[in-house]
Amino acid sequence: MGRKISFILAYWWCMLLLVLGLIPLCLGNREGGVSETENRTLQAAPTFSLANWFDGTFASELETYLSDQMLGRDRILRVSQGVLNVFNVASDEERILNANLDEELDQMANAGVMPEDDEPVPLAQAVMQVVIAPEPTKAPAAAAPTVPPTAEAATETPQADATPTPVPVDPSVRDLSIVRKFAFRRADGSMMTKFRFGEDDMRKTIQSLNAYREAVPEDGSVIFTYIPYSQDANIWLFAPDQYVGWYSDVEPTLQANVNDGVYIYSTVSELELHMQAGEQVYYKVDHHWSGLGAFYLQRRMMTSWGVPSTAYEDYDYTVHEGFRGSLAKDVSSAVSDRLEVPAALAPTRAFVYRKLDQLVREVRYMEPERVSYSAFLGGTHSPFYVAETGFHTGHAALVICDSFGNAFVPYIAPYYDRVCLVDLRETHSFVTGGGGSPLREYIRHYGIDDVYFIVSRGTGIASSYMQYTVRKYL
Repeated sequence: MGRKISFILAYWWCMLLLVLGLIPLCLGNREGGVSETENRTLQAAPTFSLANWFDGTFASELETYLSDQMLGRDRILRVSQGVLNVFNVASDEERILNANLDEELDQMANAGVMPEDDEPVPLAQAVMQVVIAPEPTKAPAAAAPTVPPTAEAATETPQADATPTPVPVDPSVRDLSIVRKFAFRRADGSMMTKFRFGEDDMRKTIQSLNAYREAVPEDGSVIFTYIPYSQDANIWLFAPDQYVGWYSDVEPTLQANVNDGVYIYSTVSELELHMQAGEQVYYKVDHHWSGLGAFYLQRRMMTSWGVPSTAYEDYDYTVHEGFRGSLAKDVSSAVSDRLEVPAALAPTRAFVYRKLDQLVREVRYMEPERVSYSAFLGGTHSPFYVAETGFHTGHAALVICDSFGNAFVPYIAPYYDRVCLVDLRETHSFVTGGGGSPLREYIRHYGIDDVYFIVSRGTGIASSYMQYTVRKYL
């Protein structure tokens, strides 16, 4: 009798699992869709072929699809987070600062240290290391856009352009044995170090950048920047009586050690003056930078290469005043941001490819009706995203990134005929088999001139992403 009951229970349990598996298979969004809760593009239904069956791609994508299309998945995630938040008694400000704490602690562990206080540093040294890395002597292939900047924008001198004149770089900047750091500056000249980068971190990132320099044409370029999370910015913006800004001596060291044709830009120094002026270059309730922050970095790049830059006002924007992003679950409903989603300056079409040149589907270039960060490019599309910009510059770019690259792409689009994007994080299908070919082949096939690395701290210098993954898939 006991065996019979056990058999019946096991039988009906298997049937229940089968039904639960068939529901997303039959009723799920075969195009994938976007999860507003997780702020990412969901896996689309895989297309069966003998090739992807034998290389394991079909099984991997099917498993991810069934998970992503589980009935009531977003509601379950929201309810779970809501239950946790009931017991969270921190203030809104504390919740913003402490959001994604586990992720930040992982990054600290990768960097080898925890936050600490430093001794005061001489003011001249602080100025030298806060300014942007040395300007490139050879411009990347980007050509001037066919849509000129507005007259008003061309005559104005933005406050952030009043950067200090760079001091000649000390020879010690080439010494990789000196530990580099990202820190917060106090008014008295002292610093609170948050992350340190050792010789191994720096050397492996340099090797990755140099490897891509060899993969692009002789007159091509590799451009790199790493972008702190908004939680980093909030640390000093919410405590102006304690901190006056942030600091990084990583970029000058990278620039001094990479090969010719590799250009390093400091997002830290570029955005600092805009943040001090109260501009929204970061969100308060989302861990990303804003489109305005991405625009300012793009403008710095173009002006340093002698290329006329578009103005932020050249774009038409869809504006959402009540934007609540990835950190919104940690704060009250009274806190929100302004989301500005740019339209293309020229007719632009976007496509997703796999296995080098197999068209998966055409996607919308922007999705401005979304009140989420996924409005930029409609989220991250894998395995390989291609935007045909409608401009005629004779050049093409590849952006290797995490989700921070999504807000950056619209602002470099006017300088290229084609802008491609790939996210090499392990949760995306290029890595799980959808790529099919090494990125070297993609660079050749799509005529890439310039490769941009637009990575956040989570995929930056101390991460396996920059140290191993980008070279593995080259």
